[in-house]
Amino acid sequence: MVTTTARTPFGPVRGTERHHADGTSVLHFGGVPYARAERFGLPEPVEWRDEFDATQPGAAPPQTVGGLDLVPGMAPDRQSEDCLTAEIFTPALDGAAPVLVWVPGGSYRIGGAGLATYDGTTLASAGSGAGVVVIGLNYRLGALGWLALDGVPTNLGLRDLRAALDWVRAVAPSFGGDPDRIVMMGESAGSGMLAHALASGDLPVAGAILQSGAPAGTLDTDAVAWVAAQFLDAAGVTDLDALRKLPVDALLAAQEATVVAALPTVGMMPFHPWVDGDLLTGRAHTSPFPAIPLVVGTTAHEMELFRDQVPVLPEEHALGFLGMKALTLGISDPDAVAAAFAAGGGDLVESVADLELHVPNEMLARAHEARGNPVFRYRFTWEAPVKRACHALDLPFTFGTLDVSTWREFAGAQGPNAAAADALSARMRGAWAAFAATGAPWATTELVHLGRDTGPDDGTGPDAVSARVDLWIGADE
Repeated sequence: MVTTTARTPFGPVRGTERHHADGTSVLHFGGVPYARAERFGLPEPVEWRDEFDATQPGAAPPQTVGGLDLVPGMAPDRQSEDCLTAEIFTPALDGAAPVLVWVPGGSYRIGGAGLATYDGTTLASAGSGAGVVVIGLNYRLGALGWLALDGVPTNLGLRDLRAALDWVRAVAPSFGGDPDRIVMMGESAGSGMLAHALASGDLPVAGAILQSGAPAGTLDTDAVAWVAAQFLDAAGVTDLDALRKLPVDALLAAQEATVVAALPTVGMMPFHPWVDGDLLTGRAHTSPFPAIPLVVGTTAHEMELFRDQVPVLPEEHALGFLGMKALTLGISDPDAVAAAFAAGGGDLVESVADLELHVPNEMLARAHEARGNPVFRYRFTWEAPVKRACHALDLPFTFGTLDVSTWREFAGAQGPNAAAADALSARMRGAWAAFAATGAPWATTELVHLGRDTGPDDGTGPDAVSARVDLWIGADE
């Protein structure tokens, strides 16, 4: 193992050198702390004198393994409450390459920056010239990151992310990065994290890539107060001091019991960013963002991954359910609901995908454009053999990690399909690297289709999803 040392403002860090088959190399620094925090405490700066051993990936935040890991490669090897760490991949320690900051998803309850699916070795080599610096960030999950209780600072997960971005700006030059070309990227809850972070005010970033987020899911104070009461009851305690003394396994058990109790009223993500009147004063998809360019996209069949969790309803009941759901987005026209449902083939799964993901992302994009900011849209259309172009299928394409776990089999990227999958992955990595460097992933402002046999000169323009979205909210609103 070849090691190398980076000198940061917070202390020296020892990492490893990774070699590609083409002779290029990337340096990896794993589990580097950007802050430390007591349980339910604010993130605080950290420094060290001795060389920090960053030759292995860091531990993931505490989480329950199983249940949400519906795609390959989502189970972490290690967990720790001491988890406010970064995974850094850089082509070189000198220079000033653009920086891509990755925020992983997982329903705000699972995941971690050190997962092999998020290995940034290949992505760091993307683009022209010196490549990009890729930095993955851990943040506190579940109750440890989102509990709304007296004595607990609000939205701790968001506070972790803001502390991490300040740290990234400070250390970027130490890892060959340009502190003025920091671009955030995230998928699912990671994209939701970014949307809520952008809604919370100015951030030291030059752009953001929002992949398959649910930015309209912001909770209100009543919901999070109810969740906190359920959590305390499940934990068998009455106050914060008692929570601080419980083993982490007891906290996770209480968290999972709360998730089950909350499903009928709060939904699948009861531990989630919420309107606290401090960091957040409104829902993410309707709040003004800083004046930066955005990439906003979804997969073509997002909810196919969760089809088994969507009930089969008669049409009348389905329309009633969708009408109530649409009201939360300000859509009150029953004719629009019926037309959009019919355009999706009367498939409740597709309509739920619209209201959870496609519609709020388009609302966000239109509002950001109306304020005079550039927005680049995409649809990921690669079809997996069972789950189609489902939620999270874009992950190994983003990072060039199709050979991790069973991703090739899951994605149908084997045999005669392997070359097309690898070409799509290279195209995505190049686009994200270009966005980090220039603020534009491609030349067009039309919807770009990222799928099999689509290249820079084809696969653009409205698709079936955007046609349904126009039915939901109108083409010009």
